Amino acid sequence: MVPNANMVKFDRIIVVCFSLILGLSSCHTVRRAADEPHRDISPEFYIYHSDKLGYRLVGNENPLLIREVSSWMGVPHRYGGMNRSGADCSGFVWTVYMNTFNTRLPRSTEEMSKAVRRVRMRRLQEGDLVFFRTMGRKVSHVGIYLSDNKFIHVSTSRGVIVNDLSEPYYAKRFVYGGRVVR
Repeated sequence: MVPNANMVKFDRIIVVCFSLILGLSSCHTVRRAADEPHRDISPEFYIYHSDKLGYRLVGNENPLLIREVSSWMGVPHRYGGMNRSGADCSGFVWTVYMNTFNTRLPRSTEEMSKAVRRVRMRRLQEGDLVFFRTMGRKVSHVGIYLSDNKFIHVSTSRGVIVNDLSEPYYAKRFVYGGRVVR
């Protein structure tokens, strides 16, 4: 039997659909793997980023998150900014989450605080958001929890910096942590 043109087209459509299904499922696997720490990262990676972030990483941190936030160190504060020429706290958090987790957060600190599952300080995990009241009664500042009580955020005077949650200024103003459901 000689295949007619319609059968050949149908076979090609089946092959293309099958290829797309395989391609999409492999992208899902890659995305899931991106959320898990990589075990094949060299010790030099953690030494380098420990120096950059200003505290000792132990080697089990998410390398995608660590690489991304390290690249922001020292970026100046700029109200409304969302890039490495200048960022505000929520712009920084929004961009890091997009670049690291492919997750779109609300743009403002207040809206971010409403879009997360609340977490107590002692239960914070790497990548959780940390919220503060720095002006009045509303949540007005956000950062990203790293590890060992450290978080990264945008200071209006010093730009992107790592601080400790137990520092008196931040301990007094801490409201809660927030876990982003991805």
